[in-house]
Amino acid sequence: MRIIKETIIKNYNLLLKKGMNLGSEGNISIKFKEKIFITPSGIDIKNLKTENISIIDFEGNVNNGVKPSSELDLHLLIYKKRKEVNSIVHCHSDWASILSCMRQRIKKFHYMIAEFGGDDIKCSKYATFGTTKLANFVLTACRNRKGCLIANHGQISLGENIDEAVHLSLALEKLAKQYYFCLLSKNFELLSSNEINNVLKKFANYRSKH
Repeated sequence: MRIIKETIIKNYNLLLKKGMNLGSEGNISIKFKEKIFITPSGIDIKNLKTENISIIDFEGNVNNGVKPSSELDLHLLIYKKRKEVNSIVHCHSDWASILSCMRQRIKKFHYMIAEFGGDDIKCSKYATFGTTKLANFVLTACRNRKGCLIANHGQISLGENIDEAVHLSLALEKLAKQYYFCLLSKNFELLSSNEINNVLKKFANYRSKH
């Protein structure tokens, strides 16, 4: 269990260094067997220690006396509904947050959109942070996807493991920045449905061989 906690802290600090969060923003969790390990509520990332990581069961009960992130309901709902997901990364990164405030989905402007599982990256509907309403809106926006923008809030990425979830959070931030400047220029071409579908097939074939 200590290794899981150390892995969360290492990746949380990595995201801090990359400017994806400030202070106590964002949250990370890992599902392991019948437990969820999640970052706590209200502790500055740089001060985080292994004893600060909250351990939760699937009913939301705290196993170690540490208050979990305010977005616990969001993590719980995703793990219950998406059995293939074993790690979740939620960030308040700049470019993803900007697009989320514009309530813009990221359309198929770049082939790497397909890494998230479809022909776009959706933006959820808005709800107050830490609510079951937000959790349900995000779950809907992530249907058949490995992440989404969260309206007027930030972004979330879902992975089979923490490495994938962290990678996708960084990839989403990069795509959000690129798409913002494409929107600004008003001079860019979207891929056709056939073009993005070909990429999705190639990605599916690639994963099936690894």
